[in-house]
Amino acid sequence: MLTIDKLTSETRNKIKLIRWDRIIEKHEGPFKWENELDTQPLPPEMAKHFPNYDPIAETPEFIEIGSYDVLLPIGRKHHPNITILHYFFSQDLNKMVIYLKDTTYDDDPFCSGFVAICDMIQPENFFVATLYHEWFIIDYDTK
Repeated sequence: MLTIDKLTSETRNKIKLIRWDRIIEKHEGPFKWENELDTQPLPPEMAKHFPNYDPIAETPEFIEIGSYDVLLPIGRKHHPNITILHYFFSQDLNKMVIYLKDTTYDDDPFCSGFVAICDMIQPENFFVATLYHEWFIIDYDTK
């Protein structure tokens, strides 16, 4: 599986220029992937409020969905708590839509569902999220 550390600087810079949008807890984008890939420690004035902050755990990492590597704008600490509920591709295979459950903070269906729309990055052949949005898992069979 692909990892962020294995990317060339050229590919990393390509990702950093991509914008993505989110609507989570009424916080909206757009944002740049450049900020998501930053592994710097918090500034001292913020660090005092988050004493257990781990910049590596908060940095995204590729997750394998189907046979594809996908980069979602969530820290790698979320990966053990993610269940892929459903995914599908656009007709030209250049977009991937993912419905997932992330129980990192809560397992309530009103708080743990997300939908992502991802674009294929060529020629590297992986997907990067351009939209990451809350989704209420109601009337959805998760079995």
